[in-house]
Amino acid sequence: MSSFLDRLPAPLSERSRQFFTAWHSWRSGDEIPDRTHLEFGLGELKSTALMLEARGRDDMPLVFVGPIFTERLGIDLTGVNYLDMTTRENRSWRAHLTLAQIAQPCGSVIYYWLRAGDGSLLPVEIVCAPLREAGAAQPSLLLGVASGLAKTGENSVIDPDSYREGDGMRFIDLGFGVPPLIPGQRQDTRLVQ
Repeated sequence: MSSFLDRLPAPLSERSRQFFTAWHSWRSGDEIPDRTHLEFGLGELKSTALMLEARGRDDMPLVFVGPIFTERLGIDLTGVNYLDMTTRENRSWRAHLTLAQIAQPCGSVIYYWLRAGDGSLLPVEIVCAPLREAGAAQPSLLLGVASGLAKTGENSVIDPDSYREGDGMRFIDLGFGVPPLIPGQRQDTRLVQ
């Protein structure tokens, strides 16, 4: 029987494919997996994982940040509102895309060009899929894993401006469809589903 894994976008890194394979293995039937898998099911992928909790349109704190993120960025983002990590102009659109992804529910891929203090660029691919709290009917969490977080030169901290906006975001159908939005083209926000 075919699954969404057979239809993943071709350019995805091997690490991203491992993440979606793990996420799919946690499912029971058509259910969205719950957050307990962060502790027991990610293995080494957990080192570059991020998880945000969508508490409301303006409240989306990062509730887990893998140690390689902290090491490479030079700051622990745990507790930071995901929406505070972008420009004021992009904040509403970022919130809308995040809520749409959880409501559908669907996965996503996005690319960032992180800029190190020494001027070098670090291409990073981040894939995400929704999770729910144990016992909850609907997802409220997005778990993501990064590929390409190579070590930069010593004392070469990543410039926060370089992760304010990503490129090439694309929704990934996990078996529930995708929102009727093109993530890279800002549109008027509208109800999804």
